[in-house]
Amino acid sequence: MAEEKKRVLLIGKQPDIQLFAMLGQEGYEVAVLESVYTARSLSLLYRPHSIIVYLRYPKDISILEECVAMAGRVPVVAAISILAKEAFVKAVKEKAASVVILPVKPQTIRETLRSLELSEDEGQFPSARKKSLGTDYPGEKEPTQEILFRRR
Repeated sequence: MAEEKKRVLLIGKQPDIQLFAMLGQEGYEVAVLESVYTARSLSLLYRPHSIIVYLRYPKDISILEECVAMAGRVPVVAAISILAKEAFVKAVKEKAASVVILPVKPQTIRETLRSLELSEDEGQFPSARKKSLGTDYPGEKEPTQEILFRRR
């Protein structure tokens, strides 16, 4: 029997098309939805292995919060622009299981999703677990274009 493809739910009003194509090339089955409300009903049927939410503006932090609440034990990755302000990046890191800075290379997205799969196997999720503001994460790296942030 063929191995089941990993399913990724990509949420955002105008998700990054390059990211969508890259996930498909990496062998992931990808479903794209414009809103968390649509994702809420579909996620029960689709059963994604991970959720990537594309955030464009600081006000989108509420979308991330809704995704994390909806996800339960499914890791949520936030995809944000390299142009994002530092305060926005910090707020996103507090909520998401991982963050990738767009544009992202195929190797980076592959490593991010694989590390989340390993973390999930070790029972390190749900993404919705609470973390106090201002706390540094172990092993956190300084942000650059290709750095990913991962909650441990």
